[in-house]
Amino acid sequence: MSREISFDPEDEEFFGTVGSFGVPKFDDAMRGGIPRGFMMIGFTDTGSGAELFGKQFTSPAEESDNTMYVSTNESKAEIARIFNKYQWPTDIKVRTLGEEYNSKVLEKELLASRYRLEGFKLPDIQRLAQTRFVEDNTQDFLTEMTNEVMSMGPYFRGVIDSLDFFIQRDDHTRVISMLRMMQAHTQMYRGLLLLMISIDSIDAATKQEMAAIADMVLEFKVRGIGSEFETSMIVSKFRNAPENLAVMVYRVTPEEGVTPETVERIV
Repeated sequence: MSREISFDPEDEEFFGTVGSFGVPKFDDAMRGGIPRGFMMIGFTDTGSGAELFGKQFTSPAEESDNTMYVSTNESKAEIARIFNKYQWPTDIKVRTLGEEYNSKVLEKELLASRYRLEGFKLPDIQRLAQTRFVEDNTQDFLTEMTNEVMSMGPYFRGVIDSLDFFIQRDDHTRVISMLRMMQAHTQMYRGLLLLMISIDSIDAATKQEMAAIADMVLEFKVRGIGSEFETSMIVSKFRNAPENLAVMVYRVTPEEGVTPETVERIV
């Protein structure tokens, strides 16, 4: 039996039925923004600026304690620098799984390798260091990340950049199952969830599975034109509103961050 969620009438009035991309011109192009309850997948090219778009997506931060940014590649210091540069809210939840992995796993692997080179065997390391220098395989970052999302309350806003970290370490079927759970939670709680993944990190079948689960699919592209580069975002899926499919060429400015220059409808 499905669980029913009751929403405060004042919250319903405050949040409305759509949320902002964090980019007003994108909102205009999408006829107001993103329907509450949507989970979005962003398939990204290297150099497309998608990581900046992900940070900008959190900037509306309707409720800072119900807004979360998860990074698997950047440090908290670097994330804070970008948020301060664009004067986006800095009191949101931030988790840096890449930093956690480096401190909890990679550093232990390096120490264990050093001890092996010095003639120690693994059992010796475990006894001498009381497992301090040994990789701990019990930490399940994928489950932790999913639980973080599942703990978010009504009208939450979240970004995970990127799923590459999990695809590289887990069976892809587990990742797909977790995406289904997060999509269901986002829909039930009228949240907005953006997940990023490098297009080069998955095969065509996995991409199709992810796109089928998502309510909206974004593709961040970059191409060379002469001596310059053009960045664009393709909205290739918008559940129940195919009229919103579009190609938007965008640029990055010090004042606005990511902002579209042209919008072309896909017909």
